[in-house]
Amino acid sequence: MKKNTHSQNLWLQRKKKDNYFIAAKKEGYRSRAAYKLLEINKKYNLIKKNINVIDLGASPGGWSQVLSHILSNSKSKIYAVDQNNIEPIENVKFIKKKIEDLDDQFLKNGTLHNISLIVSDLAPNSTGHKFTDQARSEILCYKVLAFSKKCLLKNGNLVCKFLRGEGERKFIEEAKKNFSKVEFFKPQSSRNISKEIYVICISFNNLQ
Repeated sequence: MKKNTHSQNLWLQRKKKDNYFIAAKKEGYRSRAAYKLLEINKKYNLIKKNINVIDLGASPGGWSQVLSHILSNSKSKIYAVDQNNIEPIENVKFIKKKIEDLDDQFLKNGTLHNISLIVSDLAPNSTGHKFTDQARSEILCYKVLAFSKKCLLKNGNLVCKFLRGEGERKFIEEAKKNFSKVEFFKPQSSRNISKEIYVICISFNNLQ
């Protein structure tokens, strides 16, 4: 019990020293992850007025807040998808589902259609075992990639969190079969010790 309390105290101390955490609290973002999407968009300019967007693994809602702000006063539709509940966000429709459950109910009835951008901050629950976590992250990324092929418009884009490991090159090659440009990007707001990186997939070609 003492060990858990000590770990929690260290975690809280790191948060207090985390500039992005402090900024998120000050600016009203639900998580520091919001700055990762802001950095990604600054570099790649993916979030554009009047496009429809899906935010996978949206809880607690930091990325959806960014999308809502940038796409305000436009005809865009924003869908936040997560198996956990999210407090309402203006102009965002919440869908309480796992990614595996989206296919039948939402793709077949046309709820999720005309999508130009999918952003995914999905990550597996940490086991503390590096290789297990990396393997689970890869599985999630392949699910996101498969899902994107079913609902992205031609020339649509995908952003997907990935935990770096042995399978990263293979995933890049797989994504290149359907996107004109695929590369890794690590935002400055991502902690240096973190293995997370984002796969940026540009211009869906729908060839396969």
